[in-house]
Amino acid sequence: MKLGASVASRLGAIFATVFVLQVSLVPHFRLGGYVIDLPLIVVVLVGLHLNPQTGSLIGFVVGLMIDLALETPFGMTALTFSLIGFAAGSASPHLAERNLIIRSLTVALLGATATALFASFGVLIGLEYVTRRELGAIALVTSAAAIPIATLLSPLIRWSLALRSSSIRSDQ
Repeated sequence: MKLGASVASRLGAIFATVFVLQVSLVPHFRLGGYVIDLPLIVVVLVGLHLNPQTGSLIGFVVGLMIDLALETPFGMTALTFSLIGFAAGSASPHLAERNLIIRSLTVALLGATATALFASFGVLIGLEYVTRRELGAIALVTSAAAIPIATLLSPLIRWSLALRSSSIRSDQ
């Protein structure tokens, strides 16, 4: 899918809103003591509707935006989001496009994978952000939050990508 100007502007508005929510509001609503990674969930959800290259590009750009706000080595989030965007784009032809439940579960699985991938990159460069026990808890929180968030945001993402909403069915 090629992104036209109107699609790119709608996605830009969504990601700008998600960024503002992530840095201002989300940290005050912790789940199990951990902050939900809302931009990651939205990157995966968008990537599931795109091809691997476009999903990777979207993930990279959003990751760079997040890297500006985090106190981690610059580029770690961009690399993680880029790889997860690529994975989501690669998974998109294999998913039942009209099945909201499978799409939400896929977002949860890829969100947990991204959490582990981010921690792995940290270990590779000599930084250990979380212990193994915390990593599992963070991945679980990301997965648990991804299911309802993906279900709620799916119609918005379909609108932003100018996709038909008539093909969404939750009964299959």
